[in-house]
Amino acid sequence: MSPANKKPAWDYIARSYRDPGGTDPVKRWLPHPDNARVICAVLFVNGLPEQELQDGMQDVFVRALTAFKNGARVPADLREMKAFCAAIAKRYVMATRRVNARREQLGHAGICEADADEYTPLEYGAPEQHDPVDTARHLDRQLGVLAGLCREGRMPEHGLAILAGLASNRSRREIASELGITERAVDGRTKTMLDNLRKRMGRLDPLPGMESLRAVVSRPGAIETLRRAV
Repeated sequence: MSPANKKPAWDYIARSYRDPGGTDPVKRWLPHPDNARVICAVLFVNGLPEQELQDGMQDVFVRALTAFKNGARVPADLREMKAFCAAIAKRYVMATRRVNARREQLGHAGICEADADEYTPLEYGAPEQHDPVDTARHLDRQLGVLAGLCREGRMPEHGLAILAGLASNRSRREIASELGITERAVDGRTKTMLDNLRKRMGRLDPLPGMESLRAVVSRPGAIETLRRAV
């Protein structure tokens, strides 16, 4: 990645990712900034446009979490996590290119129903699953549902602040400390938001715990969208 193209993406990673600590290999190594840089570099080198890197990174994280949920072996350290996510990132770009080429052939602009036929296998020994290339559309839909809950006043106390903490990649303990509440309160209010989201959506991506909401609110402009809806 050339310096001219690298700086915006690297600045975004510096703002959005940090080592969360802890012993859980998924929570520790998946959001690690070194892993984010590897994902970003693989996406760019394999042809993903610079303006799509942030969304591409989020899609790779969601695919990795889904793979773990479906039985993929969890990498034991940062080196293995980087290799795991690099493989997913490479396949993500290849699948995205296939979909874009098909859109051009069929004369479709943007998302179309024909894209629903495009699937890619999950990595590292996970069973082959139907894994839609366009994860971004589903995350945006979940964000719209959260915005609706905000407008209706159905968010728990400190709900938006908790979501902002998740978007900034803060841990449960850090969020609780900043808000002056207990970690149990953060868990309970997060569960309330997840339950309300699940009822509205009819289903929720199989991501563990807070990561479901983190994947949604980490999208560019998500927190600003929710604040405007309050």
